[in-house]
Amino acid sequence: MGAARTAFARANARIGVLAGIAAVVLLLSGLGSAVIESLAGSAASGLRDGVAAAAGSSGATRWQIRLASDAEAQSDEAAAVLDRMIVPHGAAWERSVQTMPVAATAGDATFGAVLTADPAVPGRAELVEGDWPADAATSGDAVPTAVNAAAAEALGLETGSTVALDGGIELEVVGLWQPEDVLDPRWFGEPIVSTGSAAGGSGPFLVDEPATVGVPAAAIVRWTATADPAIAVDEAAALRAVLPDVEPALRDQPDMGASGLSASGGLGGTLTRLLAGIGAVRALAPVPVLLLAITGFATLWRLAALLGAARRSETVLLRARGASATRLARDTALEVLAVGVPAAAIGGAAAALVVGLVRPGDAREPAITWLVAAIAVAAAVVLVAGRAFVDAARPVHRGAGDEVGRAPRTAIAGGVLLVVVVAALSLWQFSLYGSPLVTSASGSVDVDPIAVLAPVLVLFALALVALGLSRPIGTVLERVAAAGPALVPALPMRQLARRSSLFASASLVAMLAIGGLTLAAAFAGAWQSVDAKAAALANGAEVRVALPGRDTVQAPDPLAFADPFGELPGVTVDAPVFRGEVRLGSDPATLVAAPATGLDGAAPGTGLAAASAALAESAAGAGVPLPEGAATLEVEVGVRAPAGTPGEVAVNVWLLSEGGAASPVQAGEVAIADGGGTVEIELPDAAGIRLLGLQAALVDAPGAREVRVSFDGLGVDGEAPSTALAGAFDAVELSATTPTARAALPGDRGRLPVVIGAALAARVNAEVGDPLDFRTIVGGVEVEAVVAGVVPDVPTAGSTSLLADLGALERVAFDAGSGVPQFGERWLAASDPGRTAEQIGRDQSVASVATTRGDVSSAALIGPAVAALWTGAAGALLFALIALVALTSALSTSRFGEVVVLRVLGVAPRVQARARFSELAATVGGAIVLGAVVGAVTAWFTARELARATIADAPSSLHAPFALDWWPWLAGTVGFMLLAALAAGLAARGVRRTASQPGLREEER
Repeated sequence: MGAARTAFARANARIGVLAGIAAVVLLLSGLGSAVIESLAGSAASGLRDGVAAAAGSSGATRWQIRLASDAEAQSDEAAAVLDRMIVPHGAAWERSVQTMPVAATAGDATFGAVLTADPAVPGRAELVEGDWPADAATSGDAVPTAVNAAAAEALGLETGSTVALDGGIELEVVGLWQPEDVLDPRWFGEPIVSTGSAAGGSGPFLVDEPATVGVPAAAIVRWTATADPAIAVDEAAALRAVLPDVEPALRDQPDMGASGLSASGGLGGTLTRLLAGIGAVRALAPVPVLLLAITGFATLWRLAALLGAARRSETVLLRARGASATRLARDTALEVLAVGVPAAAIGGAAAALVVGLVRPGDAREPAITWLVAAIAVAAAVVLVAGRAFVDAARPVHRGAGDEVGRAPRTAIAGGVLLVVVVAALSLWQFSLYGSPLVTSASGSVDVDPIAVLAPVLVLFALALVALGLSRPIGTVLERVAAAGPALVPALPMRQLARRSSLFASASLVAMLAIGGLTLAAAFAGAWQSVDAKAAALANGAEVRVALPGRDTVQAPDPLAFADPFGELPGVTVDAPVFRGEVRLGSDPATLVAAPATGLDGAAPGTGLAAASAALAESAAGAGVPLPEGAATLEVEVGVRAPAGTPGEVAVNVWLLSEGGAASPVQAGEVAIADGGGTVEIELPDAAGIRLLGLQAALVDAPGAREVRVSFDGLGVDGEAPSTALAGAFDAVELSATTPTARAALPGDRGRLPVVIGAALAARVNAEVGDPLDFRTIVGGVEVEAVVAGVVPDVPTAGSTSLLADLGALERVAFDAGSGVPQFGERWLAASDPGRTAEQIGRDQSVASVATTRGDVSSAALIGPAVAALWTGAAGALLFALIALVALTSALSTSRFGEVVVLRVLGVAPRVQARARFSELAATVGGAIVLGAVVGAVTAWFTARELARATIADAPSSLHAPFALDWWPWLAGTVGFMLLAALAAGLAARGVRRTASQPGLREEER
């Protein structure tokens, strides 16, 4: 028989073992490439989605300075810097010029006009009427302009209207435009774009750049940079690193200007957060990959041992006839290649198909699939052919061929010790950093190559230690079982104690599989817990609705008493919230003002029940409650002024909604010459309305002085003024220099109670009861506050922040005569947050953007990594089953003579079958118990920190608990036990069938 026919015959005789090797290669190739591709694809898609979702200034960076006298040279130098530093890294920039408000008149309206020269506006806005300035001509010397439609409506402008600016410049409105998306980062979140007015200016009035130079107001040139939504991970990292260096580079340019250059925007922070999330994915990626690799290679080693044991007699015979060990190893390698290459190709193709169906938008790299397939085939060839070479070089071993001598045992012990030492070093590094992620000097988050291996190395080391304990444990169990008279369990325990190496590889793979499953369950449970808490603190409410362009209350607020979202199906709480920056001296902080009553209901899961109670008293004293169901409110106004003073006094009634939102309501005017009168308002149809105060203003009274306005009484629904409100307000003095004044409710209400974050409390050394003064940026309110409580974190603001009742804050601002902050968010509690946010997105009757906790969750980035971890654990379980089947096959071959002898000695086939089943059951059961313990210990040291590290922007006060995701763990464990029981049952059935054959002899095997 030729060499080729001999090799083919040998392969055909062991086709079952070779099929097992092919199955392992297929799983290694398929699962390995699927895990790696899904993790790589999820990182790239998560970055793209995060960049695309960044709204307003969070998705852009802006550099600005006063327009230089040589604007062209200034522009050229800035363009050279930006083109060199950020454009190669996936960013784009746009230049624009904008003026400070210029005194302007149009008809009877006087206002501050904001002029903007931005050629890119037509690309992100749409014309409502008319033409763009570049496409239109005007009569005379008027400068063509297109004005924001919202500003035009407020100012009464239309196409053809003229606007006179100080300095003798006249604008002619040739078009009205509106932004296509006010949240586009290129708009930089400017309120004037969405509302038409901000900070004393109206517009923007879109003009050509020369028009911005001739007006008597400062002109600011801005360069706004945004990232390409299709940016790659490497580009994003490079862009994040270079952004801080752009401002110094611009300053170094001689024609940029002497001073005043500033940088702003949150693009750098957004990229940092997204890259940190990608780093977290990379920190988790080695766990499923290494788990698959270790269990897969261990299974291949078990199959290689089975193939060698099955061919022992053939090997001895061929060696006796002159076959070299090299030739036999080469033939085995060819056999493995023959079955492994097609299996690897099928596995890789299946993985590519599944990943493409599950994540169709992800970019995939085919080289990953082929690389993983090549590694799987190479590993199979090396392990199986290497074992064949060892068997051929030393064809005769003691016993069944699975026992090894003293030198190999010493080598194995040394290898185990090495793994333990490396695992300890990796765990020490992991504990030192608190996670596999470290922050570099540049601020980027990198993965430590040693600490990242800690979970798998600790799992592997503990499994090896547990495997080493199997022999002494088996000896103890053997002695316990030997005390009984029956063969079962004495016989199985004796086999496990005396031939532990035969069961070692299958036990190790099973322990690693169950340990990996337990580690996955612990990580998933910890991650789900900390992610839910982090998402709740990041978003505040279950649905957070941002209302762009709101600043201070300057006119009746249609949203104060309306409930635009409360009528949506499933919405149970709708609370107005103000969020803005404050200064404690020179230190910045964030203030969140929300209704104290039911605050925990508006932001469930954020732990604000105690804070709500601490702020309840200030909420109750924010205003005077008006009778429920009241329709009108009358105010008796008295006016005293020098004779002949012209004009009228306009009266506004300031009201608070139930949630604390303030809004003035125009009550009417009384003639100064009449000495007063009665004005009346219709009260909003809303519950819980409170009276905040009154406001008087001179109208058409030039040169007026010493106009004294008193509020003599208030009545509800035509009734006489109530004793509680009559005379409650002090008189106010008006003049041409002070045309507006507010009348607040009398009485000293003390300091404003606030709840502060723990980090802020530590920074300013404040405790409960201590005074704390700050100033709001919006409205410029000087607030004298008192610390009413300390919380770890304030929702949406973090630990360096303050929390106050919205109505109480509005009262302080109103009493101080400052700008009254206007809420810019609504916090909703809903039964189906996702559906509610979707409905708000479809109905844009109110300009808004709704986000849910799911939108800010790390699930988009970490979810695929968790799925990959479960996939790795599932693959390990499959490898454990293959190793168990290989073990049963090895036992049926090596212990054929034992079955014969026991049958001759009178041991019934049923008893032998029970003994074999007991052996396998004890092996699997022990591996499951030890694997669960090993996995739990590994998870205790690594899973919580690993889960915490995956939430890149989680508050430092959040700690991941030790919690298991029970249902997947139970499903995997029970499924493995059932399949293992089936394999053990089939093996026992084979023993019983063999032992039942009459006249059986050992030579017949």
